[in-house]
Amino acid sequence: MKPRPVVLCFLFRETAAGSEVLLGLKKTGFGSGRIVTLGGGVEPGETEAQAAVREVAEESGVVVGVAQLTRLGRIRWRFPSQPAADMDAAIFTAAEWTGTPQPTPEVDPAWYAVDDLPWDGMWDDARHWLGSVIAGDQLDVLVTLNSDNRTVLSAVFA
Repeated sequence: MKPRPVVLCFLFRETAAGSEVLLGLKKTGFGSGRIVTLGGGVEPGETEAQAAVREVAEESGVVVGVAQLTRLGRIRWRFPSQPAADMDAAIFTAAEWTGTPQPTPEVDPAWYAVDDLPWDGMWDDARHWLGSVIAGDQLDVLVTLNSDNRTVLSAVFA
């Protein structure tokens, strides 16, 4: 089975207190109950960048343009005990957009200081690669989950 193509888009802003990233409590679907970044599946006929723009708008009401996105690379997730959940994600960041994040039926967005992230509410694998995203580093990561589909067996950077 081919991994599902998905996108993640991290919005960053600078405040007097320092750098912040927009994350959100996922209310429905895959990852429900966890704090996640904005993103989701790539629909037929759209590019990864177009999918990122659409997902940001759907999940937060914020409008970001394709030209405002920076592609950092990819993360591939493998679920050996549930291969249908395998995903290949294009990772984007943006520092410019219009609008104010608003709760949607899918996500309750909130700003978090990049030096005080809510790790306990996030997917376990984020500890392995999110620092690279925050630093703006290019990345190519293969994350393999344990049989519990929650904890990390390995995170290999190419």
